[in-house]
Amino acid sequence: MNINYNNRIKYKNCYLPCRTNVTQPSFKGVETLTHTNIGSCLEGYVGKVFVRKPSGEKALVNVFKEKLCTNYENYSIKNDSNDVLGEMAVAINKYQSNEYLPWMGNPNHVFVSELRNYSNPNTPYYKKGLDYHKDIGTRLLQIAQRRSDEAQCEGNIKLISKNESKEWYKRVIGMTEEFPEEQNLKFKIHNPNSMVLPPHAKEPLSKLQGGL
Repeated sequence: MNINYNNRIKYKNCYLPCRTNVTQPSFKGVETLTHTNIGSCLEGYVGKVFVRKPSGEKALVNVFKEKLCTNYENYSIKNDSNDVLGEMAVAINKYQSNEYLPWMGNPNHVFVSELRNYSNPNTPYYKKGLDYHKDIGTRLLQIAQRRSDEAQCEGNIKLISKNESKEWYKRVIGMTEEFPEEQNLKFKIHNPNSMVLPPHAKEPLSKLQGGL
């Protein structure tokens, strides 16, 4: 679940920040993100999500938010020891009505510029010593989808996938190429790794592995 770093977005000289330690707050009960408006949350701890261990056993992990610039946010998933298991940077891209034609559909979207699962030993980003957790990438993309809905982008998500991750985005998440082969040939667009979440895949993604 890797994304091409040559396509990372820059906003007002802001990039994905250096990692800092944040003290995990104490709380009573399980504060999942099921009914949370993530966009209205302040920076820091925002709640918990369920992921899976290799055995299939469920585990609760913590989600943290950083707002870097006006439309640029970072989300990280950490265990109770404050180890970062995965992270994602997103840009909320909204356009004026005169910048597109209505028949082209809503161009507003959340662009996922980075997505990493540090606990997955099969990726180059694996951090030695971390226990493997499944669904890290799925949960991060569900957070991106939630932010897209909250920002009135209709759940639209875009990203640039690396070749080795493309099949996962298509098979598991349901994403498709933004520019199918026939469009690549017609308009000479040479980026088959530009992926979008089509309308028919939005609800399945929101419910994947139980959803947020």
